[in-house]
Amino acid sequence: MFHCFRAPGFALAVAFVLPAAWADDDDTRFLLEQTQRALGQKAKAEAALAAPPGSLLYEGKVYEVGNTPQELEPAIYVAINTGQWTHLPDFVSRYRLLREHRPALVAMAESLLARFRGDYPTAVQRMQDASALEPDDARIRLELARLWFEDNQDKRARAGFARALEAGLPPDTHMMVQQYHQALDIRAGWHGTAAAGWGYNDNINQGNGYRRCISYIPIWNICEFERVMPEAIGSQMVNYELSAQRRFNLWGNHNLQLRPLSYGNYYSRTNPSDTAIVKDYSTNLAILQAGYQYLNARDNITLTPYLERYYRNRHSEYLAHGLQLEWSRSLSQKWQVGTSLDAKRYEYTSKGQLTGADYKQYQWSLTASFSPQPATALYSGLDLTRKKYEVAQASSKDWAVRAGVHHQFAGEAGLFMNVLAIYRESRSDAFDGFLGARRHDKQEIYIASLGASGWKIAGLVPELRVRHSINRSNLDWAFGFRQTEASVMLRHNF
Repeated sequence: MFHCFRAPGFALAVAFVLPAAWADDDDTRFLLEQTQRALGQKAKAEAALAAPPGSLLYEGKVYEVGNTPQELEPAIYVAINTGQWTHLPDFVSRYRLLREHRPALVAMAESLLARFRGDYPTAVQRMQDASALEPDDARIRLELARLWFEDNQDKRARAGFARALEAGLPPDTHMMVQQYHQALDIRAGWHGTAAAGWGYNDNINQGNGYRRCISYIPIWNICEFERVMPEAIGSQMVNYELSAQRRFNLWGNHNLQLRPLSYGNYYSRTNPSDTAIVKDYSTNLAILQAGYQYLNARDNITLTPYLERYYRNRHSEYLAHGLQLEWSRSLSQKWQVGTSLDAKRYEYTSKGQLTGADYKQYQWSLTASFSPQPATALYSGLDLTRKKYEVAQASSKDWAVRAGVHHQFAGEAGLFMNVLAIYRESRSDAFDGFLGARRHDKQEIYIASLGASGWKIAGLVPELRVRHSINRSNLDWAFGFRQTEASVMLRHNF
């Protein structure tokens, strides 16, 4: 975008660059959340696999239970197998008072009761206690392997299922163990989403066409100095996005996580102005995250250094490196919360310095999601960001709130929608004498996607994506703009 003063025989142009990093961060977050949602769908399939423990091993019925080992032992198994968790504490408390009781059975029952209550650390510990007491018990071996699986201790789970098979299990249980092995193989692979599409952007240069006479000479009826901003340039485009994730289980709940991501747009039109610093607005953003992940049944903690490269105007505009610390916790099947800290340094290339300058960015985010039903997820978040340049006029603080909804409609078409709204305010640190004000921007961003997983084309899911941005500023003549982008994409989730 350009700020131009025109006079007879005189023109002065100074470039002002809009904070494109805002848009990049928002699109990156939208794509990463979409990837996490796809992983969540696979986790739900695993949850169906991990049905109430032992249901394939024993059968029983509810009956009156006395205080003898011959009555209480079967009652404990029946309570576990049929999911009668309210009766189990009474049976276990009475059983452990008997001299002839099996401590391993008590530990196993307490473990599975803790699992039902969502207390996985206790569940795993008590089942390991049971295994130490009776290492050859096939039932305990199987239940311990299943608990390791649900707690994302993949190496231990794989070894545990092998030990359970060695103990001699019924044929139906052999089949179930094979399903767990297949689920572990799927976990160990790459997961993500890839899409490509075609569309239109009505304002690739974020222009507003502002025009105003600053100095007018009435006697001559001419404008001595005129402020002129570029008109919006619309263009057809081809866009793509790729987000992938893979984790390598090192030991227990400790993993190495890799997360590459890339997306971009190619615009058929360029800026026709001879004085434009940015001629080609086609962009590409690539990020590679690699670091440590702690993952159990409830918590996901990652510490990942990363590299980021931004390509625009037919050259690399900047390279950035950063460190991100994330934590998310599943409070229940319906509620999830999370937070993150991110520190990043942008380093502009020699060509990129024509439109930007090096700076540091620090961000804290808080997120929450709620699923009132399996097909619907409501999510929201708060972001606080600090951008630090060498000069106070360019440095800024901003805050943003996010709210969205994802819904999967019933029916053979497999229709789904994902809508995200963002409101952000940003304020510069100091008064800018050249601009004549301390900059204060208010931005609205709306991203909506609608797809049909049942209408696949060559195995690809069609999706309509619309993105609308509004930027208002106290320096609206320089930084105010509206932009709408729409595209039809074909997506593959893996």
